[in-house]
Amino acid sequence: MNRFLDQLFGLDRLSASPEGVELQFVRELPAWGWIFVGLACVLVASWSYWKLLGRKPARVALAVMRTLLLALIAVLLAGPQLVRQNERVERDWVVVLADRSASMTVEDAPGGPGAGEAGSSTREEQLARTIRGAWPVFQSLAEDRNLLFLGFDSGAFDLRTIPGDGVGGGTSGLDLGLPRGRRTALGQALEQTLRRVAARPVAGVVVLSDGRSSDTPSRATLRQFESRQIPVIAVPLGSPVPMLDMAIGRVDAPHGAFVGDIVPVTVEVDRLGAGDEDSPVKGRIQLVDEATGRVLDERSLDGLSGPAQTQGGQSHRVTLIARPELPGAAAWTVRLALDGPDLTGENNSAPVRVELVDRPIRVVYFDGYPRWEYRYLKWLLLREKSIRSSTLLLAAERRYIQEGTDTLDTLPRTQAGWAPFDVVVMGDLRPGLFSEDQLNQLKSLISDRGAGLLWIGGSASTPGAWRGSPLADLLPFTLAQGEVGGTGGGPPVWLDPVLIRPGAAAARYGVMQLGESTDDPWPTVLSAPELNWNALRWTQRVDPASLKPTTEVLALATPVGVSGGNSASPTPLVMTMRYGAGRVVYVATDEIWRYRYGRGETLPERFWIPLIRLLARESLGRSGKPAVLRASPERAQAGQQVQFTVQLLDQSLVEARPQSVKVRLIPPSVEGATRAQQGIDLLLKPQATSDQDAPISAFSASWLAGEPGVYRIEAADPLLAGLDLATRLEVVLPDDEMRIPQTDHGALAELALVTGGSVVQPDQLPSLGELLPNRQLRLLGTPDVETLWDKPIVWVLLISLLMAEWVGRRIIKLS
Repeated sequence: MNRFLDQLFGLDRLSASPEGVELQFVRELPAWGWIFVGLACVLVASWSYWKLLGRKPARVALAVMRTLLLALIAVLLAGPQLVRQNERVERDWVVVLADRSASMTVEDAPGGPGAGEAGSSTREEQLARTIRGAWPVFQSLAEDRNLLFLGFDSGAFDLRTIPGDGVGGGTSGLDLGLPRGRRTALGQALEQTLRRVAARPVAGVVVLSDGRSSDTPSRATLRQFESRQIPVIAVPLGSPVPMLDMAIGRVDAPHGAFVGDIVPVTVEVDRLGAGDEDSPVKGRIQLVDEATGRVLDERSLDGLSGPAQTQGGQSHRVTLIARPELPGAAAWTVRLALDGPDLTGENNSAPVRVELVDRPIRVVYFDGYPRWEYRYLKWLLLREKSIRSSTLLLAAERRYIQEGTDTLDTLPRTQAGWAPFDVVVMGDLRPGLFSEDQLNQLKSLISDRGAGLLWIGGSASTPGAWRGSPLADLLPFTLAQGEVGGTGGGPPVWLDPVLIRPGAAAARYGVMQLGESTDDPWPTVLSAPELNWNALRWTQRVDPASLKPTTEVLALATPVGVSGGNSASPTPLVMTMRYGAGRVVYVATDEIWRYRYGRGETLPERFWIPLIRLLARESLGRSGKPAVLRASPERAQAGQQVQFTVQLLDQSLVEARPQSVKVRLIPPSVEGATRAQQGIDLLLKPQATSDQDAPISAFSASWLAGEPGVYRIEAADPLLAGLDLATRLEVVLPDDEMRIPQTDHGALAELALVTGGSVVQPDQLPSLGELLPNRQLRLLGTPDVETLWDKPIVWVLLISLLMAEWVGRRIIKLS
C-alpha cells in the first residue's frame, strides 16, 4: 500500500511510510479550523444545488462532488507536504589522562599481582592493573561516547589502543609505552587537553597519576573547566602518604688537586617525604673510587631525622675527604648506603671528576720584615716536601733577602715571570716595593690564570697601605676611609686576646682541621677561654658589614674578654673569595706561630698548608696549557644562560690576534662518527679590555641550555687545532621528576574539588560510568520536505472532479 502511494504521488525524496515522515501544511490550521472549512464546503455546495431543477438524487450527487472539489481546493491552498525532521545526536567525550613520567617506576603502590617482597608494586604496575580492571567499563562507554586516551609528562600526547581486553603483553586494550618523562606538568597537560576537545561536549576528564607535578593548573584553565562544567575524576596512584626518600642534592668538589692533597667533597643530603618522623636515618654516605671500588671516605647518616620542613624536605651538608695518590683524571662517586628502605635509588649517587697533578706547589712569599710569623712560615714551607718555595724580604731600598727551596734572579717583571707560581703570599709590606706593571701582572695572574693570593695582615702596611693600589680589589673586604684604631690605615685591632673558631665554610673547603678526615676537626681546646697559650695577642677586627658579597668566612675571632669598648661579637679572622679564575684568602693575624706552644708544628702546619693547597687548586686547570676553555656554570639548568670562554695563555696564540674563536657544542644524544657533523658551532667574540692597543686574549659567547644531559665542548678553530682543548657541561632539569619522587595526592584531591569532580580509588574505577554526567547534544538540521500540491495526481483529481460535476450538470440539463 505504501509503495502504491509513493508511485501514485510520484514521491522522490520521501516515502509516505518510513518512521519520522509527517504530513504537514504550509498554512497550518487548527482542528476546529478544518471542521469549519468542511462545514463551509458542505453548506456552500448544498446551497448551490438546493433550489435548482432536477431530480433530488442527482442534485445531491452534484452537491457531494462540489463539496469534495471545494475541500480539495482548501487543502491545496493550505499547502500539503511531507516533512522529515533531520535530528543529529552529538555524543559527548570522556578523556582519560595517564601519567607517563619516570616517577611511575617508583615502587610504593599497594600490593597486587606483581608486587615485590615488601608487599608493594610500582605505580606503573598499579596503573596497568587499574586500566585492565576498568577496561570493560571503557568499552561500554565507547559504545555511546567518544573515548580519548592521552598520556602526559611535560605535555599531553595520544596513546594507541590495540585489540584486547587488558593492558600489556600485546593482549591489551591500551599501549601505555614506557614511563620515561623526566618532568611532569599536569597543568600544561590539562590545558592541551581542553584545546583537543574545544567546542565539544565533555562528560569528564579522568586523571590517573601520582599527583607529582612541576606546575599547577592555571586560573584560566580552571575557569574553563568550571564554565564548561567538566569534572575531573582523579585516580591517585602510589602511596597515599609521601614515603621517606634520601637523595643526594648538590655536590661541590674542586676541579683539580695535587697528588697527596686533601680534597674536600661537599655533599648536600636531602631527606624527602614524611616516613617515620621520629626515627633517624640509618646508613652511610660514601665517596668511592670508580676504578677500584675502594671507599675513600664515609660518614654516618645518624641524626638525619625529623619531619620535612618544606616541599624539598630537610637538607644536610656533609663533607667527605679524599687524599689521592695517583695522578690523572680521578673518577669518583658519592653514594648513599642505607640500612633501611628508600623510596628510589635513582637519586642516591652522583659522579665526581677531579684532575690530579703530581708536581710540587710553587709558592712565592713576600714580606717586609722578619716578624715571628714570617720566620715560622718560611721554615714550614721549606720542610713541606709537596711545596717549592721562594721567600723574599723586601727592603725600602729595593734590596731583598732571599730564602726558600728555589731562588729568584730578580722580582718577576713580566707576565711570563709570574706564570710559574701557583700561590703568592703577600705579607706586611708596602705596595710601593712593586712597580705598577708588576702589580697589574700579579692581578692578571690571579684573575686570568687562576693563581691564589694569600694575604697575611700586619701592623705596618697590610691591608691599609694597599688602598688605591691595583690589588685593592683582591681584598675580601672594603677599606673605609679614615678608620679609627687601625694600623697603617687598616682595620682596628682587638684590644683583648682572641680565640680562633672555625667558620661554617671551613669544612667545605677542607681547612681548619687536624687530620685527613672531617672526623678529626680543629681542636675545641683552642677555643677554651681558661687557657692562656691558645690566645692570639694581636688580631685585626674586621667589620662583618665590610665583607664583599662573595666573601666566605673560614674562621672567626672571639675575644677572651671585653675591654676598651670592644664588642664581644666574633669578627671574621680568615676570609676567602673568588676573584676571576683565582681565589684570595686573607688572614687577619700574624700570631698563628703561638700554637707551637701547644703541639709543636702540628697546629701551624694544619692551619697554613691546607690554605695554600686551597689556593693552588684553582691554577691546576691552567698550568702548562696554551689555552683554556671553560663553561660557566659547569652545571646549568635547562633554560639557563651558559657562558663559554676561551682564554689564550700562550703568547704566540695571543700575538696571532684572532678576531673570533669557534667552539663546537656536542649534544648528549649525538653518538659515533656523526658527533662532529651534528654539533652546534658557537662563535666566541673578543672580550673588551681597558687597553685598546693590547691584543685580545679572552673570547666568550652565551648559549641557552637546552636538552638535559652531559655536553662536550671542544675547540673547532684552526688556531687551536691539536691542543685537545675541551670541557664538559652538564644540563639538568630544575624540576627533575626523580629529584622528588613522592606522591602528591592532595593536589589531585584539590583539582577534583575545584572542578566539581571526585576522587576515585583505583579499585573503584569500574564505577566510572555512574560518575559521568550525560552531556550528549541533540541538534536539529534542515528538514527534508516533499510538496504534494504540485503532484500530477492532485491536478488529475481536481480536473476529474470538475469534469464530473460539469457532465452531471449537463445530464440533468443544468446550465
